Amino acid sequence: MHELVAKLGDLLNRAPASVELLPGDGSEWFTEDSPQEILHYAPFLFVEGNLGVPHKLAYKLYLQSVPTFQECRARLRLRRSVSLPDPDAEYPTLTDDTLASSAVLLLVNPAHQSALNARKRLVQLGTLDASHELRFVSALLTLRDGAKQSILWHHRRWLLRRLHPPLPASREDPHTAATGVSGPQGDGADSLGGLCLDEGWFRTEFGVVSQACEVYPRNYHAWTHRYLCAQALATLCTHPSTSQAQRAALTEVLREETARAREWIDRHVSDYSAMQYACRLRLLWGGLRSSPDVPGSHAAQPMDEASADGPLAEHAWALVKAYPAHESLWLYLRGALDIPALSGLPIGQSIYAHAQEYAERLLSEETARDDASSVSPTDGALVRNHAVRLLAWVLWKEKKVQLEGRFVRRVALLAGTPSKGITRVDLLDDTAHMS
Repeated sequence: MHELVAKLGDLLNRAPASVELLPGDGSEWFTEDSPQEILHYAPFLFVEGNLGVPHKLAYKLYLQSVPTFQECRARLRLRRSVSLPDPDAEYPTLTDDTLASSAVLLLVNPAHQSALNARKRLVQLGTLDASHELRFVSALLTLRDGAKQSILWHHRRWLLRRLHPPLPASREDPHTAATGVSGPQGDGADSLGGLCLDEGWFRTEFGVVSQACEVYPRNYHAWTHRYLCAQALATLCTHPSTSQAQRAALTEVLREETARAREWIDRHVSDYSAMQYACRLRLLWGGLRSSPDVPGSHAAQPMDEASADGPLAEHAWALVKAYPAHESLWLYLRGALDIPALSGLPIGQSIYAHAQEYAERLLSEETARDDASSVSPTDGALVRNHAVRLLAWVLWKEKKVQLEGRFVRRVALLAGTPSKGITRVDLLDDTAHMS
């Protein structure tokens, strides 16, 4: 069994393209006629860089790995207090045993804090290459249980901060000029800002996040990592040390990412994390618009029009009309209309008015009796609920009401009334004193 732990640890530490826990014990995968290159890795399935591990066997090996890892962890703690030129001088197999046992633990439990800390320690000691560890993390993020773990994304950012040097300090920023560092660095920071990165790296990270979001839908932690990448990208676009050629390349990556985010939303109309991300991307574009050094950032070319998909609120509005039963899309529309840079534009004001008219039409007495032609009878109650809440949001934005308990209860009551037509006046009844 210990040999299998070492074998599985070796396969995992090769940083396969993907990892999957497969049902059963794996006995049905191999026959006498199986190719030798397949049998060589039995009882594991390793084909074209993709690793399959029998679910039952993985848990058995997990239990076998625990005592080995505990011993390795104790030895690594000793390395902190005993200064030796070679961290493996006293324990020649320390690195190999730690890598193998921790890899098996992370396969079954990708949020194993102690295992990740042990691997961090090996990176700090110089016995584990940070680039290789980054590829290992990419493999873990193809697991459903791995893709959703915030601690694994945090570990990835820690590695990226070790791999990439900080940007030179800008004289325009008193803090960075004084410290010599243009962004938060070190183990205490959980940011990618202020790192010297290139467009290829950003495309790689965006690709890793996309794969993780396919594995685990509505993946908040993955979208958070993606936004930190986009934020670092926007920072690089405006940094004084960035050349014009680099700015052009980085701006193009941000344009691609904006279009990619909207395409994702088109295919995942319940993924509100993606919609929040799209709104925050729009805010980043607004910040770049004020920089004369960023290509396409001049006032004559509004950043909303930089994408072939058109303004963000227009995109959200089209999806609400197409799929009115999805609450996430109504929230997306509200988020897009709430962006300060857009609210004053004609397109924003137009959609703001159309959205209110649409909500009032959905809540009219005729619709309450017959349902709108665009809404199925089974979705009627949901759509009315979303429409009432949009009108309530509009009244709040116009400062005609305050979000007090009585108003919130009234909105909930009216949203649950199936057969009555509802107007803005109904929402304002008994709340006029709040204005």
